[in-house]
Amino acid sequence: MKTNQIILTILIGLASFNSFGQVDEQTKFKMFCSAFDNRSTAPNYLVVTVKNLNTNEKKEICTEAPFLNGAVFKETGVFQIPLNCNEYKVRYFEFKEDSALWNISFDLYTSAELDSFAKTINASEITNQVKSGKLTSKIFKGDRKEQRMFGHLMFNNGVMMTRGCIAGNICGLTYYKEE
Repeated sequence: MKTNQIILTILIGLASFNSFGQVDEQTKFKMFCSAFDNRSTAPNYLVVTVKNLNTNEKKEICTEAPFLNGAVFKETGVFQIPLNCNEYKVRYFEFKEDSALWNISFDLYTSAELDSFAKTINASEITNQVKSGKLTSKIFKGDRKEQRMFGHLMFNNGVMMTRGCIAGNICGLTYYKEE
């Protein structure tokens, strides 16, 4: 009997651990497309993998949908609002133009800084609060790097984050649900 209780406890623990972990790639792609469908003055943050063709550095970054759109324009000279998300199913981009890389803040933070920041917050608890409707916004005190890293972690956990349209430091948070 005790063995069954232990197994049940472990299974419940694993189920609750996974329920607020990172979302799968298909969901991230749908969130990516949803970010481009938002044409308000409060744009969505999204996470993409970018390769700097000048240095061959490749990393996952968080940027705003319109900034990514602008980077593609700076790189290709082709103006397309919004980007056709179906052309980017793996959310991967390559840029060599400094202006494109600057537009998406490629060098704003490193993977190590993101990992370090992740240890200072409880992303699972925050995701749980957003999912239950208890947390709908977060205020940042002018730290753009922290705001982007927070957005990065939230996106990967299924939370859509929008930058406030007036001051830019009040961000909206909603758990992504397919419509």
